[in-house]
Amino acid sequence: MSLFGEPFTAKALKSGVTVEVEEGQSLLQALLDAGVSMDYSCEGGVCGTCIVPLVAGEVEHLDEFLEDEEKDTHMITCVSRGVGEIEIDV
Repeated sequence: MSLFGEPFTAKALKSGVTVEVEEGQSLLQALLDAGVSMDYSCEGGVCGTCIVPLVAGEVEHLDEFLEDEEKDTHMITCVSRGVGEIEIDV
């Protein structure tokens, strides 16, 4: 699967925002469109600037930044995709 994968829902707990991430849209873009302030840089999954804590849910990790042991607790919002519904701490 790629950035153009299945749509998913992300609940941003600190912001109190729930976003529907469409096919062809990144979680980063959906959050920015919803008014959530996010740091980002490369938008290619290599710099780690847009990393967020993952509270619940399954993620398809498509980045090249996270170490295996970080993948249960974090995600890179510019390229990685949730499966179904996820919760993030942003």
